Amino acid sequence: MQLEIFRTFAEALALGLLIGSERYKGRTEGKIQPAGMRTFAIICLLGAACSLTGHPGFTMLTFGAIVTFLGIAYYRDPSESYGLTTEMAALLTFWLGLLLKNHEVLAISTGIVVVILLASKKALHEFVREQVTEVEFFDTLKFLAVVFVVLPLLPNRYVGPLEFFNPTQVWMLIILISSISYAGYVLIRVLGGNRGLTVGALLGGMVSTLAVTVSLAERSREAPQLSRLCGVAGVMANAVQFPRLLFLIWIVDAGLAAFLAAPLLAMASVGFVGAWLLSRSSGSDKIDPVQPLLHNPFSLLPVLKFGVLFLSIFFVTKLASTWLGPQGVYIASGLAGLGSVSAVALSMADMVSNETISISVAAIAIFFAIVTNAVMKWVLSLIEGTRVLALWLGGGFLAALIVGVILVVMSLSRV
Repeated sequence: MQLEIFRTFAEALALGLLIGSERYKGRTEGKIQPAGMRTFAIICLLGAACSLTGHPGFTMLTFGAIVTFLGIAYYRDPSESYGLTTEMAALLTFWLGLLLKNHEVLAISTGIVVVILLASKKALHEFVREQVTEVEFFDTLKFLAVVFVVLPLLPNRYVGPLEFFNPTQVWMLIILISSISYAGYVLIRVLGGNRGLTVGALLGGMVSTLAVTVSLAERSREAPQLSRLCGVAGVMANAVQFPRLLFLIWIVDAGLAAFLAAPLLAMASVGFVGAWLLSRSSGSDKIDPVQPLLHNPFSLLPVLKFGVLFLSIFFVTKLASTWLGPQGVYIASGLAGLGSVSAVALSMADMVSNETISISVAAIAIFFAIVTNAVMKWVLSLIEGTRVLALWLGGGFLAALIVGVILVVMSLSRV
């Protein structure tokens, strides 16, 4: 018992000093601050003491005293203009100390996140002011509003002809795929697309392999001497697709993900290794950086289009499965793959999860979608770009698909 008390106080002291040191380090020279390292440490210790005593009255009295002292410190010099960040951090520090006894991991992890957030002030301000455009900001707000307003209103049951979809489940999957795309887009905006063609394409592959492929094709036509490098970047961008698909499938159905893990990861490895070897021989590091053209994936229109495509795939696949059996699923998935492999993968995983189709049928259907999607992107690269780009991109696609098909056939033979 004594050891637990000492550990709680030690953690409170460390957490308070950690937050306090960040506040002290970020203090402007000569500017008065209401709380520093020692104050934050004491506040966190007070929270731990209140937790250990277990008296709600003492806790509220202590918190009220801290609020009062911080308020006095904030208003003691009307000529100065303070922000509220330090005061709010001090109040949160008290509650983190209070949580340490019964919610140790939560309190410590939250404290670390708070320190990271406080230390990122300059980077966050620069990102919002200089990186995020007004259109991106309002598109993001509109999307978040749709997510948190629409989602609670959707029925959580299967509806429609043949009861082919669950509105809540479908909307959650749309949010998932859009969030992953947005994460890639944010990485591009934070790191800067001008760091290099291959780096920009690699990050862009998280957003949309189709958009990156078309953009690279246009770049190669504008500057034919970059065709080989664009091919390298295209292979890398499309290699990102496979671990991304695996993650999406795993979220919906872990069994299907386990079945496809080896083929998808092997295809990604072939793409990355092949692109790396080709980049070393092409001297790509000496080429001027070029930024792929990507649009904000959190705009409402692309999200709604994906939702319509997603529902269409659900309905057509369910219909084809009912009338034609597995052959119908393969045909529907192959055609749908022209639009989005992610939508096909999610719909197949959902059907496996609901025991509508088997894992083997779903795996073959997903690979049909991958193949048709790769063929479509190769044709677009040939039409919009140069033959050199199409040669390297097609070679990368072919190598990855051969390895994937072989591994899928081997997996199916063991079923």
